[in-house]
Order: sequence, then C-alpha cells, then structure tokens
Amino acid sequence: MKRCPWLLAMSLVVSLVVGSPSVRAEGNGQEDFDEAMRVKVTAEDMGDLNKVVELLESAIQKGLDVENNDFAEEMLVETLMQRAAQLSAVIQSAPGRRLADDDLQKVVNQATTDLQRAIEYDSAPPQAKVLLAQLLTLPGGDPKEALKLLNEVFEDERLDAMPPKMQAESLIMRAKLLAESDPEKAQADFAAAIELDGKNPEHLLARADFYSRQKKYDEAVADIDAVIELHPEVAGSYLVKATLLREQEKFDDALAALDKAAEIAPNSAGIIQQRGELYRAKGDFPKAIEQFTQVIEAHPGLMLPVIHRAEAYLNDKQYDKALADIETFMKENPEYPAAHGLKAQTLASLERFPEAIEELKKLTEDEEAQPEFQLQLALYYLFANQPREAIAAYSELLEQDDDNFAALRGRADAYLNIGEHAKAVADFKKALEVQPEESGLLNNYAWVLATSPDDDVRDGKLAVELATKACEETDNKESHILSTLAAAYAETGDFDKATEWSKKAIETFESQREAAVKAGNQEKVDELSKELAAELATFEAKKPWRERQTAEEKKPATDEKPAEDEKK
Repeated sequence: MKRCPWLLAMSLVVSLVVGSPSVRAEGNGQEDFDEAMRVKVTAEDMGDLNKVVELLESAIQKGLDVENNDFAEEMLVETLMQRAAQLSAVIQSAPGRRLADDDLQKVVNQATTDLQRAIEYDSAPPQAKVLLAQLLTLPGGDPKEALKLLNEVFEDERLDAMPPKMQAESLIMRAKLLAESDPEKAQADFAAAIELDGKNPEHLLARADFYSRQKKYDEAVADIDAVIELHPEVAGSYLVKATLLREQEKFDDALAALDKAAEIAPNSAGIIQQRGELYRAKGDFPKAIEQFTQVIEAHPGLMLPVIHRAEAYLNDKQYDKALADIETFMKENPEYPAAHGLKAQTLASLERFPEAIEELKKLTEDEEAQPEFQLQLALYYLFANQPREAIAAYSELLEQDDDNFAALRGRADAYLNIGEHAKAVADFKKALEVQPEESGLLNNYAWVLATSPDDDVRDGKLAVELATKACEETDNKESHILSTLAAAYAETGDFDKATEWSKKAIETFESQREAAVKAGNQEKVDELSKELAAELATFEAKKPWRERQTAEEKKPATDEKPAEDEKK
C-alpha cells in the first residue's frame, strides 16, 4: 500500500497536539525525527528547510526503527528536492551572463549536491533526475551525465506518474543533448514532446531551431507557423520566420514576414534593421540603404546599422559615403577587425591601394589575424603591382596551411607576374589537388603549360586535358578559356584544332562584346580583340603561341592598378 508521507506527517503532528499516546520506536534518532516533522510542517523559508535536512540526517544516523527510517528517507528526499527546486528558481531567474559568477555557482553547486544526494535513495522519484539533468546542462555542467540521467528517467517504471508537461520538457532536454550525436533520435524526442504538450510554443521553437541547424528550413518554418497560429500577436515569431526564409534565399517571402511583424510593432528598430539586411542580401542596395538610414535616424547611438549601411554604400559604388560611415563606426569601435577590412575594401575600390594595404597591415600584424585578411592583403599587393610582396604574403599563409587553395592559386598567379613559370606550375599543381574542378585554375595552369617559353615547363598533352575540362566547366561560354584550349592544341602540333578553337573563341567574344562595352570596358575589349586575332593568325601560320607576362613592378608607395592576374 502506498504511503502518503505528508498526510502521515500531518497525522503525527496532530496526534502530538491533541495529546494522543505516541508510540515511540526504539532508536536514538526518534527525537530528531519528531522535531524534523514539526519544523517541516511549519517551514516558511530556506532556513527551515536546512534545519529539516539537518534533523533528518541526524535522525537516520542515530537510528530509527524500520518503518520510521523508511519514512525519514522519503521525507529527506522530498526536502532535498524542495530545497533544490527553490535554488533552481534562483538560478533560472538570473541573467545568463551571471551564470559564471562565484555566488551563483555556489547556488548551482548546492542544488546539484542536494539532488545527487536525493537520487542515492531508492525512494527518489524520476523528477529528481530531471531536475539534476537540468542543472548539469548549464554552462560548466556535465551534459554526458545529464543524458545518462534522462535515459534512466525514461526507463523508470514510474514514468507514467510524472506529469505530461514534465515528460515533454524532459524529452526536449534529451533531444537537445542528442541533436549533434544522434539527430534521428533527437527528432523522435522532439516529436514525442510535442505530442505530449503541443500547445507549448517553447517546444515548437526548440524543434524549429533543431531543424534550422540541420538545414531543414521548410520543417523549421512549419514549426514557426504553428507558433504563430498559437500566438499571432508575437512579432518575434515573424522575425524568426524571416530569418529562416532568408537562409533559403526566399527574400520576398521573408520581407512579407517582416511586414507582418511591422504591423504588430511598427516602430521596432529590429524589424527595420532586418528588412535592410534582407534588401542587402537580395542585392537591392538602395532600399537597404533606405532601411538602415531609418534606423540610424531613429536611434543615432546604434552602430550596427551604420556599418551595414557602409557595406551597402560600398556595393552601390557610393565609396565616399561608405568611407564616411566606416569612420563613424570606427570612432566608437576602433578595434573592430571587420570595419578595418571593409575600409580597406572601400579604399581598394577607389584604387587607393597603398592606403588599403596599410589598413590591412594593422590587422595582419596580429598573430591571431584571420586568414581572409592576409589573402585580401596579398590581393591588394597584386593590384598595386607589387607581386613579390604578394608572394611573401601568400607564403606566410601557406606556412600555416599548405593546402590553402586561395593562397596557392594566388601565389601561382603572382609568380606568373614575375615570369617564374616553374614555380607557378608547382603551385598550380598543388592547388589542383585541393580543388580539381575550379575553372580559373584549370585555365591558368593550362595556359602556362601551353605557352611558356621554358621548354621544361611546357606540356601540351596535359594542357589540352586541363583546358578541355575548363571549357566543360564553363559550358564553352568563356572566350579566354576557349583560346587557352586553342593554344594547348597548338603546343601539341594540332594546328587544325588550334585554329578551330581559336575561331570559336573569337565568335564567343564577339557575341559578348556589346555587353562588355556597356559595362565600361571599351579599352579592355579592344585589347582582347587584338590579342585573339593575333593568336588565330599565329595558329594559321602553324606556329605555337609563346608568352611570358611580366608586370611592371612598383615600389610599395605606388597606387597604380596592375593588369588582371588571370590570363586575359
């Protein structure tokens, strides 16, 4: 027959009050046990609970008869759980940033200790393990032990007695712990939790986050729609939906979700900011600028929309305005690396390469600098006609990561700029092992193998193979790659094929001439047209093409832009 500890406790207290004869068991702990029951019934605060725990432990240690010992253990478990629950409430009410505070850690440790002591007793209900698992999932906890405890909970024959809401919360907790190691099991737990407590938006949001991390965006959006159906008045749900739709590049749908959010919170800076980010991602930079400007005017102290507007200005080719916003941002955030990178990019767009280089040097001097900044610096050295400095920058990156494709490809092109074909080929070969299908790499590698004046560098057969693959990768739509294939055939002595592909290169180029001229590249168009014609004439004369491009090197103080890295 099940014992009801608190009814028994009340009856014992009543019997003491009315003076009924008490039957005291043998054992030295009975007095402490009686006092524990009295304090427990009238307990009002944490101090009273501490006293109850102390008295019960003393009673059990001193000795009780079998029945009262069992009851004392049950009462001790319940009191430890009650104290742990009160401590947990303090933890949950604290801001997340305070979880590492020493005082709060003491509270966490005390609650954890109480629950660990509670589950040592057979009478401890599965709820005790759930509460302990919650604490162990906090930062600095033991997620593996938390998962073990939750598995034990769902194997406990008393599970059905646990309230459905707590079962659902436990399933959600386990699902989060399993999300990376066993996503299939995690998904099953999420589904079971929502079946138990489907009206809880927190469970739907948790599963939506899980789906998002799995890149199952349609499923995530479906869960957010379910949350919206439950609580259509919450603007935040539409913001989450917009973010998920943005990940799928469904920009118009995302904007529609933001419009719904704006109906609920029309003056929300977050909604306007996110709308600006969507327009920026969509490539509609004027509208992005308009949205960011609205946020800046309404909240002059916010810096995020300032740097985002700067990026939009840069992409909209409003370079002076971009620089102005970057300077405004950097006054408040002088050490923000991305701002320095954006400033360098803007200066480079203005062909102010020495200044762009100096800006990036500030970042790359740091040992923990991101590789992207070192790559950007090397590229600007090339733009500034400083290929040897570019080679040094690329080499520094390759010392840390010898498979860095961008550095291998960039250094190879830089070697071409100074006529070092053998070194360029070595880097092209290594880069090809990393990314065997990159058309630009295939083209440049094939070109130097087909046209180098150095006999020990040329390899016509391999050049044909690489150039053919480059043409396939670009669907025979790039004239400069078609001309590379022509040069490769010429190197093998097949001048008929060389002439055929050279003519195809010219035809393709002429079909694209008008668009290139409209883009403002008249001088470059004329130059390429003459070069293609010269190549064709050479092949028709049964001669291979030979070329060693050597860019005029500049001292580090110049700001002139060199010829393009890539052949043609």
